[in-house]
Amino acid sequence: MAFEIQAHRGARAFYPENTLQAFCKAVDLGCRVIELDLNVSRDLRVVVSHDPWVNLLLAGEASRRSLYSMSYEEIAQFDCGEPSPDFPLQQRVRAVRPELHEVFSALEAHLRRAGRPGEMICNLEVKSWPELDGTAHPPPGEYAALVTRQIAASGFERRVRLQSFDARIIAEAKRLMPALSYGLLVEERSAFDVFPERPGFVPEYVNPRCDLVDEALVAWLHGLGAKVVAWTVNRPEEMLRMKRFGADGIITDHPEIALHLPGLGLD
Repeated sequence: MAFEIQAHRGARAFYPENTLQAFCKAVDLGCRVIELDLNVSRDLRVVVSHDPWVNLLLAGEASRRSLYSMSYEEIAQFDCGEPSPDFPLQQRVRAVRPELHEVFSALEAHLRRAGRPGEMICNLEVKSWPELDGTAHPPPGEYAALVTRQIAASGFERRVRLQSFDARIIAEAKRLMPALSYGLLVEERSAFDVFPERPGFVPEYVNPRCDLVDEALVAWLHGLGAKVVAWTVNRPEEMLRMKRFGADGIITDHPEIALHLPGLGLD
C-alpha cells in the first residue's frame, strides 16, 4: 500500500478551508484523499465546517453563534471565503459553508472533467463533544443516523471514511452502517488506555496527533489490525519521520509538498 497523503480541509494552502474551491484544488494537485469536517444545522442538514459556529460582530463586540442554532438558509448568509493569515497564498473567494451532498457532487463533477471519475476518497470528521450534546449537535444516536443516511443516499459509501475524536459517534455509526470504513482520532495518549474497549471495536484507522507517534505505537496498532494516519503533519522532516516510523499516511495542510517530497515514494 502506498503512503497516503490526505489534504486537510482541502488544499487550504491555496483556498480557504472546507470550501468547494479547496476540495477541487486538491483534485488538481493529484490528491486521492481529502479530509473534511461535519457539523449540523438546526434543520438537520449536514454542513461542512471545521468550527461549529460562525463569528459575528454585533455593536462592535465579537461573538459566536452556533451552527446548530441556525437553519442552513441562515448559515448560507455567512461568507467563509476570507483568506487566513496562516496561509499567505490563499486566494479570496466567494463561498459559503457547503452541505455534504454538495461536496460529493462538486468533487465528482471535477473528477470527471479531470478524467479521474470515482477516484477521490472523502475522510469525514464528525465534530462532536460529549459535553455539547443537544447544544452544538444532536446526541450520538441521532447524529450518527443523520450522517450515515446521507452517506448511504450519496452513492459515495465505498469512497467514504468516517472518523471522530468522539468514540461514541463511530460506535453508533458502526452499528448503523457496519460496512463503512471508520477511524478514531486521538489527541491524548490516555485514549489508548481504553482502546479498543472504547469505541468497542478496532476501526480500520487510528489517527493520532503526530507528536504521539513512534515506532512502538505504530507496531502496536498494526498488531491490532488498524492502519495509522498521523495529523497534522506539515513540515517535510515530520512527513519523512512518520513514514520512517511505519505510519500508513499523513493528514497535511500541504499536500503540494508531500506529494512531491523525495523519500515518501509517491512520484
